[in-house]
Amino acid sequence: MIHNYIAALPEISLAAGLLVMALVRLFRSENTPKTFYTLGKFFLAFTLLTTVVFYNRSWLPQIFENNPYTSLFKIIICLFTLAWAYLSCKWFLNKNYSSWSFYSLILLEVLLLSLAISALNFAALFVGLQGAFLLNWFLIRLGDDEEKKKRDAARRFLCFALLFAAFFACGCVLIFMRAGSLEYAAAYEYFSRTAQLSSSDYAAAAMVLLPLLFMLGLVPFHFCYIDVIGVAILPVSGFLTIVPLFACVACLTDVVLNAFFPVWPVLKPVLVVFALLSVGFGVIGANAETNMRRLFGFSTLYHLGVIALSLAAFDDNSVLSSFVYMLVYVLAMSGIYTSFLGMRSRGVYLMELESVSGLSEVRPYIAAGFLVFLISLISTPPMLGFLGKLSVVNNLVIQGAYTTIFVVLLAVLMLVYAYLNVIKALYFDTRTNTFDRVDKGVYICLTVNLILVLISILNPKYLMNDVEAMLVTIF
Repeated sequence: MIHNYIAALPEISLAAGLLVMALVRLFRSENTPKTFYTLGKFFLAFTLLTTVVFYNRSWLPQIFENNPYTSLFKIIICLFTLAWAYLSCKWFLNKNYSSWSFYSLILLEVLLLSLAISALNFAALFVGLQGAFLLNWFLIRLGDDEEKKKRDAARRFLCFALLFAAFFACGCVLIFMRAGSLEYAAAYEYFSRTAQLSSSDYAAAAMVLLPLLFMLGLVPFHFCYIDVIGVAILPVSGFLTIVPLFACVACLTDVVLNAFFPVWPVLKPVLVVFALLSVGFGVIGANAETNMRRLFGFSTLYHLGVIALSLAAFDDNSVLSSFVYMLVYVLAMSGIYTSFLGMRSRGVYLMELESVSGLSEVRPYIAAGFLVFLISLISTPPMLGFLGKLSVVNNLVIQGAYTTIFVVLLAVLMLVYAYLNVIKALYFDTRTNTFDRVDKGVYICLTVNLILVLISILNPKYLMNDVEAMLVTIF
């Protein structure tokens, strides 16, 4: 029993962080964003450390499992959240907003997503994922509640989150009625041994998988995600662009391989269609936008579509290529959102292309970093993104999906055009604004991002080998 409690230290750390923040908020009259950032930093760092130490030990082995696969995602989520918490502190200080809600909510969301990633049954997955996505509603509402667009986006997100939570719950009930248990292994066994599966069996699996596709923001559920990214405050937008999406990919892979793989050949076309539509709508939307957050929201839709297309086969090659591409996406998007924090004029963070024109003249390092991450997302050699895209294309060749390859490559050319508009604004358009002094922390985080990208460029073989070694535990 003591062994189990020790292995639960990552989760205990996050829960303790929430309690301490609540007590500080309650009993201390004067609190600054730095106060809550310091608390959040301490508990996130301790969570990261204990996750590394107890990467293969589980505190409730019948419900949750820790292994190199789950630890990979938890570590990346903790690292990004830790870095983003630091950068967000600068934003809250500049805006003079209360940060208690933000830091408390992201700690709770990391806790819930960690539980979902480690889950071995649908009940734990439901509590973790649905709890995390309902929390997003509170995150979206942070800041100026008087903005009508924000209220409308938050309301739509909440309605759809509750709707798909109901779908998820109904799917869990149906699976329990058939398999006699909510464990992934029991569902896998039921679908494998049943000679003639009924339509209700497939419906049960679909009811669980559709909410996961909604959480990923794939077409036709993308409009909620794009709206939220565009109207939420910058710290929330950056967090939602990476952490929940990254966790959802991990959960989707785990659920399909360990529970629904026997019925996957029937359900696979649904994911492929949604992914292809996401690729198409993503590049069209990116070319139609002048607001950079919405532009990169549509860009994310394209990248998630590519990941889903590669992942659809759910074999060792497809999983490896998808996760390498996902790591590329996380590195590039974290760098882009870090750059956003350096685009400020008279205390206002600039998001329109026209407003950041000529940034390279006065903030050449920010513009250069932004350019590097754009090139990585475009997948231009020798950038890390080329490795990710090459891995995905190679996997699609193995699957014989040549039409899909053509669509993906054609779409990336359209995405290049959207990114060229951003580059044109940064480097070639006449400057229209004066830019505020950039916080030192932005430069530090941007430099770390660039170093990670460069290290991967110099020797990508180690990245591939390390990821493959961690993912092998799921098969």
